[in-house]
Amino acid sequence: MAETTTPGILDSLRVLIVDDSADTLEMLHRLLELEGATVSSAESGAEALNLAAEKDFDAVVSDISMPRMDGFEFLRRLRKIPGRERVPVLALTGFGRAEDVRRAKAEGFLSHVTKPVDVDQLLRILRELPAKDQPDFGA
Repeated sequence: MAETTTPGILDSLRVLIVDDSADTLEMLHRLLELEGATVSSAESGAEALNLAAEKDFDAVVSDISMPRMDGFEFLRRLRKIPGRERVPVLALTGFGRAEDVRRAKAEGFLSHVTKPVDVDQLLRILRELPAKDQPDFGA
């Protein structure tokens, strides 16, 4: 998908979305664009790592349950890319049990968003991201 920028409530926030579901990926891509984010998207962890090595992002929204490389492994590998150690990453998953939320946070995800996506919750989390100069995003 192409990158686009439109004025909105996310004020040109640079977001990488990672999800193996084409429908979810397209929906989130369009939604975040409409809210002013500059959006890049990837259908796999490997594709997302390539993008993250090439570009800076203010936030990443990553599915957890993906084939070949799940969201936990993606996050571990992302943290090894120089300059990506502290980028905030939101977990996106169909698993919303308390232990799923705890594991996501323990693994270094900033926040946990359950599918089907509560759009208002996702936008609120992205709008309220910690300032880039704050010390720890779970790295």
